[in-house]
Amino acid sequence: MKPALTALALALTFAAAPAMAFNVDASGLFPTLSYPDPAPQPVTQGAAGIGR
Repeated sequence: MKPALTALALALTFAAAPAMAFNVDASGLFPTLSYPDPAPQPVTQGAAGIGR
């Protein structure tokens, strides 16, 4: 029984090898992370001047 299971496992491995050789594209499974641009800081002029 053990040699039959070994032969079956090897046959399935060799049968699946061409399909496993292709790259698996998993990009559809995970969303693309994108970060928003930071909001610009308001430029104000106080008693000390601009750029304090």
